[in-house]
Order: sequence, then structure tokens, then C-alpha cells
Amino acid sequence: MRITGLASGLDIDSMVKQLMKAERVPLDKLNQQKQQTEWKRDGYRQVSTKLVSLNDKLTNLNYSSSVNAKKATVTGASNVITANATGAASDSVLNITVNNLATASNVVSSGVTVPNPSTTKISSIYGGTDTSITIGSSTISFSPDDTIDSLINKINSDRTAGVTAVYDASSGKISLTSKETGKKDITFSGDLLTNVFGLKQADVKQGVDASVTINGITTTQSSNSFTINGVEITLNGVTPSGQSSQVEVTQDIDKMVDTIKAFIDSYNETLALMNQKTGEERYRKFAPLTTEQKADMKDDEIKLWQEKAQSGMLKDDSILNKTISDMRSALISDVVLPNGQKINITEFGITTGTYSEKGKLVLDEKKLRAALEKNPEGASALFGQTDATATVSSNSKDGIFNRVKKITSVSLQSISDRAGTSRYSSDLTTAFLPKSEMGDQLKNLDDRIDAMNDRLTLIENRYYKQFTAMETAMNKYNSVSSSLTSMLS
Repeated sequence: MRITGLASGLDIDSMVKQLMKAERVPLDKLNQQKQQTEWKRDGYRQVSTKLVSLNDKLTNLNYSSSVNAKKATVTGASNVITANATGAASDSVLNITVNNLATASNVVSSGVTVPNPSTTKISSIYGGTDTSITIGSSTISFSPDDTIDSLINKINSDRTAGVTAVYDASSGKISLTSKETGKKDITFSGDLLTNVFGLKQADVKQGVDASVTINGITTTQSSNSFTINGVEITLNGVTPSGQSSQVEVTQDIDKMVDTIKAFIDSYNETLALMNQKTGEERYRKFAPLTTEQKADMKDDEIKLWQEKAQSGMLKDDSILNKTISDMRSALISDVVLPNGQKINITEFGITTGTYSEKGKLVLDEKKLRAALEKNPEGASALFGQTDATATVSSNSKDGIFNRVKKITSVSLQSISDRAGTSRYSSDLTTAFLPKSEMGDQLKNLDDRIDAMNDRLTLIENRYYKQFTAMETAMNKYNSVSSSLTSMLS
């Protein structure tokens, strides 16, 4: 605590504060520079998260089931089978007759009745020393304190055993059923199963394979669900006599349209953000406010000032400008098909809009549907074709999705190197990586700010020492003056 101005009558604290205000100008500039760097880094993170979201969207959309969507329509005995066309399916018709369903192997015990399977301990029905059973290649251990229900749960939880166990309290019987249909053997051993519950290997009823006639060819399948010609078939029952099920595989135009629209929406959203960041006005006269400046302003004034000060942090940014340029070039350039034919997005009703829209994609859905009906394979290649050797600058054989994904991946790496953003997170709260260009800049600024604060403390102490010396001298002079006056009077 300092007590100043007693001898001089001066407001020393106010004078030192004014002197220090001038001394703090370099510190204010460092803090403003730090704030601008943090604002700029936050802007990079906004763009980075948007690019990650676009990248994730492209990964999902690029599956063959999206870019080459097919649908399977079942007619005839439609309740007998369920069909789902994958991207690998080709336009075709399958005539299917289900002769018999696949069943699972099963064995049922002779039975042992217990009062309550959830509380009855194994020790009450079994006094043997062997405390394990074997089902298939799995050995399952139990204790005398296990109940019937807990034993059943152990069997069902063991994936290697490959069976489902059921205990019926009313009959006292236990059954083991193979989890897979078809001709699968069930093998088991152990006194508890064979001697107490009465399971016998000779009683195992082996399952049968499904028998299906497809386009005149009779085939067997171990499961009631299988894939043929890219169509996933599920058998639900036996075909009535004299009937059959017809599966027609055609292009799923609606799903392809949804896929392309989803891409356009995500692309436009990402492009709009980057265009906004690079074109935002930079108000250089509006520096970040200091604490003292904020104290003299109203909240509305502070808000308006900060909006101006934060504007344009990424104006004409080199990384974003290159990303925008590469993305727009990737969209308007032809895609070269394996046969050498060229195809372009304009053929499918997609244009880049007016000059003022800065590359925004505009879709004519009616024209898109007509083009998909006419050339679905071309659309699939245009968007989903992959060229492993393609790069951002040489990508004529890459489809649109892969082109844009490679561009965004390069951009994400560049932004990460500069700002320390995550290349994989779309969360705006994700912490920055410790090592980056801007991270190093901020660390350097923090070090300089700390050093400047130490220097200002020394300067302030020096000013107070000087004023204290003045006060001491004036106090002595006042004391001498008072003594002389007293003597003369």
C-alpha cells in the first residue's frame, strides 16, 4: 500500500496512471495482435469443420448403393421372399421358387424338473466333480452356486459355442439349437448335460439347407438370406404350388436424385462459407478494444465495434482461395470414362449459376431426372468413378465426389499446418493442436506480453520511487521552513 501526495498535495496515483498509460501502448498493441491472431484461427476452424462435414458426406455418398442406386420390386408370391438390390446389382429379372426353407440343427433333452430355474442351484440336481461342459469347440465352466438360468445365460453368451439354449420349466427339458441354419453339427459333452439333463448326441436333428429354384436353376443355400447377382434375398416361406416370385431390378432414380441433391446442398453450404470469409470487408481502423476502452463504451457500441474488428480476418486468404478455385475447376471439368468418352455435370441439369453466385451449383431437377432415366451409368461414373492415380491437378478420370474429397483433404492439411485445426473433427469446440504456425505465433506473443508486463511493473515501481523521493525531500524542506518560521516569529 502506498500513501502518496502528503507533502506535495499532488495526486501521485493519477499522475503515475497517466504516465503508465503511455508506457502500456506497446503492450496494448501486442494484446490486440494476439486477439486478431485468435480470431483468425477461429475463422480457420469454422472453415475446417465445414470441410470435414463435406468430406464425411462425400464418403457416405460415394458408396455404390448411393451413386449407382438400384431397387428391387417383388411381384407374384411377394410375401414369400424379400429382396434388396445393392449397388452391384444389374438391371435384371429373377424368377424365384422356394422349395423349402433352411432349418437349424436342434437337440432336446429328456428333462429334469426343478422348482424355480432362477433360484435353483446346480448343486441341488448335480453332485459331480466335473464343473464344465463342452459345446462345439467351446468349454463353459460353471460352479455349484450357478442357477439353471445363469447356466443358460453362459451358454447363450458364448459366441464360440454357436448355439441357443432354452430351458422349459414346465417340462424340465433343455434344448440346444444351432445359431446358423443348414447342415450344421451340434456336438456336446459333460456330465451335467448328458447324465443330468439327458441330452444325447444320437438325438440331434440336423438342419437342412434351403432349396431354391432361380430362373430354372435349383440351388441350395445354408441360410435363408443370401445374395445373388447383387440382390440380397431373404426367404420368408415356401412358394405355394403353381406360383413363383418375380424380382425386377431397376435403377432407383429417386435415390440417385436424393444423393446428388445432398451433395449439392453440402457443397454449396461449404462454398458459401469460404466465399464469405475470403470476401468479407477488412476494417483496419477498428482494432480490438482494450479493457480501458470498453469501460468507456456502451454494450451496443462494443458489439458494433467488435463486429467491425473481427471482420475480414481471412480476406483473400491463400488457402481458401486455392480451395475455392480447385473445387470450382473440379466441378466444371469433364470426367473421362474408361471408353474415352467425356461427360459433364451440365448434361445432368447442374450449372454453376451466375457470376455473382461465385460458383454455387444450381440444379434443374426435371432435367436431372430425364438424364438419369436415359443414362444412369453415365451419372454413376460422373459422380462415383475412382482413379487411384489421380491428383488434385490431374484428375480427368476421377469422378466428382473423389475430386472434391481430394481437394478438401489437401485443404484440411494446409489449414491444420497453419492454424492447428483437426483434420477429422466437425466440432467447433475441438481443441487446437499444440504445434502449428499460428500456435507458435501465439506462444511468441504470450512470451512477449509476459516480458512486457514485467518491464511495466519495473517502470511503475521506478515512478513511485521517484515521486516518493520528491515527497521525502519536500517534507524535509517543509520541516526546515516551519522551524525557521517558528524561530523568526
